[in-house]
Amino acid sequence: MIELDAMDKTILKLLSEDSRRSYREIAKELGVSHANVSARIRRLEDARVIRGYTTVLDPETLNLYPLCIRISAGPGADLSSIEREVARLERSNVVLRVSGDCELLVLAMCEDRQEALELLNEVSGIHGVDKAESHVVLEAVKISGKNMRE
Repeated sequence: MIELDAMDKTILKLLSEDSRRSYREIAKELGVSHANVSARIRRLEDARVIRGYTTVLDPETLNLYPLCIRISAGPGADLSSIEREVARLERSNVVLRVSGDCELLVLAMCEDRQEALELLNEVSGIHGVDKAESHVVLEAVKISGKNMRE
């Protein structure tokens, strides 16, 4: 477990807002050296706090069909195996193990309704899945920390 100080948290916030922000920009905003920011980010990457950098896509602009899937495992099913298979699916963007009425929540980005149906059938066919319930996303308000309405 890594201890994060206020500067680490600010760096993470700035990178989550814009992962393309340069170390020099971050250093200037924080009033520290470029080398300090670089060393901190490298430490955060080495500690696996930062797991990668990505681009946030707007499903509405790309005319994508976002889909949430709630997955329940059958009695005695190997949940780790189910989650690995779901995570391997190209269209699954987020896979979360949760407590409550289901075991896994999935956010997927599909090209259209037909692809969403195919994905739901694929998930339902995974060994150990008892139930896969889909929810069509009516509007993506915030994705990966980015407000889609701005």
